[in-house]
Amino acid sequence: MTAVPALRRRLTNAALTLGAVAAAATLAIVVSPGGGGRTIAAADPALGAGGEFHEIDPVRIYDSRPSETSVATPASKGARQTGSSTGVRFDVPLLGSGGFKPFVDGDNDGFDDDVLAVVANVTVVNPTQAGHATIFPAGTTPGESSVVNYTPGRTVANSAILRPGAEGKVTVHLETPNANGTAHFIVDVSGWFSTSGYVDNGARVQTIDPARIYDSGSATLKGARKVSLDIRGATDIDSGQTIVPDDENVVGVIVNLTGVNAYGGSTATHLSLVPDDFNPSIVAQQPSTSNLNLVTGQTRANVAFVPVGDDGRIHLFSLRGEVRAVVDVTGYLVEGVDESSRAGRVIPLVSSFRAFDTRDSDFHDQPLGPARAEPWSFEAFVNDVKINGTWVGPQEGLIGNFTATGLERQYSWAPVRTHMTAYPYPDDATQNSPDECKPAPEISNVNLGEAEAVPNMALLRYGDNENVPSQLCVFNYAGYVDYLLDVYAVVLSD
Repeated sequence: MTAVPALRRRLTNAALTLGAVAAAATLAIVVSPGGGGRTIAAADPALGAGGEFHEIDPVRIYDSRPSETSVATPASKGARQTGSSTGVRFDVPLLGSGGFKPFVDGDNDGFDDDVLAVVANVTVVNPTQAGHATIFPAGTTPGESSVVNYTPGRTVANSAILRPGAEGKVTVHLETPNANGTAHFIVDVSGWFSTSGYVDNGARVQTIDPARIYDSGSATLKGARKVSLDIRGATDIDSGQTIVPDDENVVGVIVNLTGVNAYGGSTATHLSLVPDDFNPSIVAQQPSTSNLNLVTGQTRANVAFVPVGDDGRIHLFSLRGEVRAVVDVTGYLVEGVDESSRAGRVIPLVSSFRAFDTRDSDFHDQPLGPARAEPWSFEAFVNDVKINGTWVGPQEGLIGNFTATGLERQYSWAPVRTHMTAYPYPDDATQNSPDECKPAPEISNVNLGEAEAVPNMALLRYGDNENVPSQLCVFNYAGYVDYLLDVYAVVLSD
């Protein structure tokens, strides 16, 4: 493929306006049909616990493996045709299962009174065919965003913000367009966001410029290993700058966990992040949930919301083999914020919104070239996010599913791998140079090779530049790659 300059692209008002019926149906944030306790009204000064995060110890609420048959895609008992491709749909009860919070519906509207959305880690286990998983509130129409993309024989996980639908359930659609296949499906929950009607306050999300707090580097983790990481008072290992305050009100952290499983002693394994200390040599004490599953030769990343232990730490566990582990922080969770403040509240969208897709002609159908960064403006998007027609107000960032796909070589004879990084637009750029992205931080959101489609949830902070508000930059390390972003939720600012 010949080298071509990457085009500078921006989201325009035309692309994101609520004037079009289709866009309004996708973007307007009616937290649940009919409003009531689930609606966080932008004009209401008493927002209570609305949009606040409530941590729990990671718990597995759904696992198809103990059942008689695996979840099948597409041909199995209960499978059915879906459009032009084949697949299977089934409901997963987010609430009232696996020891998680029970389903509460005091107003009899069919929706939970307390839970606005759930933070989950979704895993597809041992699929026999390539495909993807779409997840949406039960009783609603599915969006176009896939949460997990999988290939035969590989166990793949991704985090997601899931909004419970009717009776506290979500609907899962597993699809293998090319051939019949089977797969198992797992859901682990690590916390939830509350409605304005919930009685107990939770924690707010504080976004930061992404920073690296741990990298095992050449000192790979071998065998069953544990590493304890300071979160309160955490510093960037490159600059030494403190990125999380040493404050007891910091009760959680949002991290991007990356594993490199390509060493002489590597084997299929997983990585876990937990708040409580444990002895890794005692099997009964090892974490029962995983954040990242790796096969031999794989480099992969996954986002996790992790509660902070009483000692101000989290603990990283590697099950077996030989792995390089990297932990990047994109935000943290803090309690005790003034209830009248809007800062850090998380507002889920009714359904995921496709912000952009560089394969689409609306965005010039142009992959991003090697060692290039390009800016995206979310100003129109920020202005269009509403609840029942009322603007939710200023926003400091978003939570979404960032996917990279279609990586092509710069030179036909040289195989390529790359990583992509999304980060805030620089605050020192001027109106005369609106397209200038500062160098990318030394972190990654996704890692991929040729013929792969890799999604990963991301907490993305907008830049603070007043001349070009609400902008992000995206950097590609090598080759030519397309990418897309599906927005799950927005994070409010003051």
